[in-house]
Amino acid sequence: MTRRTIATALFGTAFAVLATRPLAAQELAKPPHDSLAAVVVTATRVPIATAAPIAMSTILKGDDLRAQGITRVEDALRLVPGAQVVSGGPIGSQTSLFLRGGNSNFVRVLVDGVPVNDAGGAFDWASLTVDNVDRIEVVQGPASVLYGSDAVAGVVQIFTRNGQGPLSTHAYTGVGSRGGRRDELGWSGGDLNAGFTLSGSHQYTDGILPFNNGFLDDVLSASLRVAPDVNTDVRVAMRWSSQIYHYPTASDGSVVDHNAEQTDHRLVMSLDAGRRLGNRADVRVSFASNEYLPRSNNGPDSPADTVGFFGYFSRSVETHRSGDARLNLRYGARGVFTIGEEIASDRENQTSLSLSQYGNSPGAFEALRHNSATFVQAIGDATGRLSYVVGGRLDKNSAFGSFETMRASAAFVLSGEARVRASVGSAFTAPSFYQNFATGYVTGNPNLQPEHARSAELGMDTFLADGRVTLKATGFFQQFHDIIDYSGNAPSGTPSYFNVAAANANGVELEAELKAAGGVTLSGSYTYTDTRTTRIGFDSTTGASYVPGQPLIRRPRNAWNLSALQTYPNGARLTLVAAYVGERADRDYVPYPAVPATLPGYTKVDFSFVQPLPSHIRGGVSLEGRVDNLFGSKYQEVTHFPAPGRMVFIGVRIGK
Repeated sequence: MTRRTIATALFGTAFAVLATRPLAAQELAKPPHDSLAAVVVTATRVPIATAAPIAMSTILKGDDLRAQGITRVEDALRLVPGAQVVSGGPIGSQTSLFLRGGNSNFVRVLVDGVPVNDAGGAFDWASLTVDNVDRIEVVQGPASVLYGSDAVAGVVQIFTRNGQGPLSTHAYTGVGSRGGRRDELGWSGGDLNAGFTLSGSHQYTDGILPFNNGFLDDVLSASLRVAPDVNTDVRVAMRWSSQIYHYPTASDGSVVDHNAEQTDHRLVMSLDAGRRLGNRADVRVSFASNEYLPRSNNGPDSPADTVGFFGYFSRSVETHRSGDARLNLRYGARGVFTIGEEIASDRENQTSLSLSQYGNSPGAFEALRHNSATFVQAIGDATGRLSYVVGGRLDKNSAFGSFETMRASAAFVLSGEARVRASVGSAFTAPSFYQNFATGYVTGNPNLQPEHARSAELGMDTFLADGRVTLKATGFFQQFHDIIDYSGNAPSGTPSYFNVAAANANGVELEAELKAAGGVTLSGSYTYTDTRTTRIGFDSTTGASYVPGQPLIRRPRNAWNLSALQTYPNGARLTLVAAYVGERADRDYVPYPAVPATLPGYTKVDFSFVQPLPSHIRGGVSLEGRVDNLFGSKYQEVTHFPAPGRMVFIGVRIGK
């Protein structure tokens, strides 16, 4: 499917709706699903109702995810059009997100406004759970204007709960396949003037491999909200998490290692405060802190283990501190002009030691960089039918100098049942500290520049049958350049990384939802993604990461999912989700140099239920269950590393 074909299909859909629908109505019919009518903030950093969106976004409600038995954010993101989640096999293994075909470091990840990416955009989704999550907002498309580095293909923001209503307790306990265990306990409450949440959870599994494959995950989350008067609000939030993942696999997927493990500790803290300065102005300030301590331990398996590369240890302390202030000025009926200033610093201190028959190879670096930025944004309604967002940003980085980014979006109401939208933008991702300063077998390049992107999208939304049917179509076009590539053949002591490669990622996202009678909701989505390398990296062999004319690895051309939800008046619900991921290109890194590999397509079906039980407890008691991979589909998301088979989990929940 070419770019011209994509555009023709979208314009053809728009023409068909124009030809069959009256233009008299100025407002859209009410969307069929209440999540579509929610208020989102990630796309513009100003609360906007999704009944008239300008930026493409998806909202995942925490209560809905928990009702489906989804406990990890990575599994929630598999429901998002254009999102491809790739895990290295067992629960707890390294997990990446490719959004709209972009690289895994092209997505900005926030928890209550705090960036949690490593410097350079990387993020391991295995470490993030849905505990105490109110909602997840996914914005597709560039957002560097508001968030700076990493927001190339989109932004994912996790919002934790706000304490509201009478003081209540929520709890959960359950067991599942392969020694699975999950326990939660929390409290919340509040009114218009104040509220709080406090929640803790514990998860464990023995894993899917014969030995040394356990995964332990503990989370503690809390928030406090106060509003001393009608013009002032303050919210502080904290989230601490600790994971231990044991992995016995070698690079070829063989199960051989009895003591390799990865340990991660993370503390995220945020403060967000606002003050109204009258009917037309308000000011908001935010402070964010993320401290991340990853540890890797893989010592010799025995005193006789002295052949080849037989040991590796690493220690890191990564910190992010930032603060910003935004002045929002309202104009016209619904216009908002925002001017903001942000300062941020990232620091990493890393040490490592590789053990091999060729001698020990220690590595260490300590790096720090500062960033300041000024950004402006105008949100407006030009005619009552045409709404827009225009923004620009100037970043000044202590390591890379100055970079400008922009974004412009518009939405036009065609009729009471249809609207079209379009956007263009630019974005960038800074190099990682490792790419800049690595030592040992790999040598960093301190002269690297950020990776850049330009993108555009065109979409159409229709609401039919009094809002019970929703149809969406979006075409996107992206160009990535100055991509950093690794050279495994660089002479000793010379840099291993350079800005040399380029690629395109174009495609179409289609979504549909039907809210039928009898509590039945049917929904589905299809994504076509065409990724192509346009400029070669260092390696000219067919096993390289960037081969001109070839697709980017682990990104399917075709993917779809279908879901059926049945709800009952007593609160019971049944959910069935089928997801298909098409054939993907990959690389087999066991031989040297690497060779091309193909990951076959697969279909995975998940089933979940909620059955309320008789109870007088506030919030009720329910029996909940989930069967993941109902039919035991066998597949791999990374060559040589099989995904889990069928897994069953059942538990009892008190409250919500």
